[in-house]
Amino acid sequence: MSDTQHRAGSGNSGKRAPGFPAGYKSTPVPNPLLSSLLEDINDLDELKVTLRTIWFLHQRRLFPASIRAEDLLSDRTTAAMLHASGAQLEERVLKGLEKATRRGTLLAVQGDAGETLFFLNSDAVVRAVDSSFPEWNRDAPSGTGETYPAPADAGPQPSVFADYEHNIGTLTPAVADTLRDALDTYPEQWIREAITTAARANARSWNYVAAVLRGWADEGRQNGKPGSDPDQTRSDEYLERYLAAQRARGNR
Repeated sequence: MSDTQHRAGSGNSGKRAPGFPAGYKSTPVPNPLLSSLLEDINDLDELKVTLRTIWFLHQRRLFPASIRAEDLLSDRTTAAMLHASGAQLEERVLKGLEKATRRGTLLAVQGDAGETLFFLNSDAVVRAVDSSFPEWNRDAPSGTGETYPAPADAGPQPSVFADYEHNIGTLTPAVADTLRDALDTYPEQWIREAITTAARANARSWNYVAAVLRGWADEGRQNGKPGSDPDQTRSDEYLERYLAAQRARGNR
């Protein structure tokens, strides 16, 4: 054993630290936050508040998910990680949120009840916020920390992410990435109709949805709509495409 290996292992007397327990759950964190942004963030409070906010957003299991500052202020872990309480805790949490918003990590939008909602600042979230908050100005200079009021009747709007979770299955990070890629390829309405078609055929799989989309793309568009009416096209046509995709993946 080298001197380096000996020194590295000498501190625990040969015993392995407990580590993460079996079956632990994970929270997806955007790669830039663990690379280029991590190099720039020099405020530990900002980093801690950002990571805890991302954890909260992931627990929501909604899209787009948002939290309020009050969620952090009432959170035991937030108070413990900042070693603060009362007015000091509030000041540090709000400053952390403000810095993360100015950096562009988080998105701050004023809700219809007057409270500020914080979202993860990603392209997919911005598109969803555009639907729920029409008066929000996505072209405002990044990092200003401004919030934008929503109309009084604004509320959560359906999205392909919600449609998938309601009709097909759990919205895992991998599925969410796949849906984002699909939004760059197909109109959002096509994806929603394809999800509905898959659910009606009781073929609750993204491969089936993708087969429907490819079929519509091959058949062309009619006034911006899929070439075939989802209610009239036979589901066995899509099933064959789905089975072909499964065979290509090695699933017999």
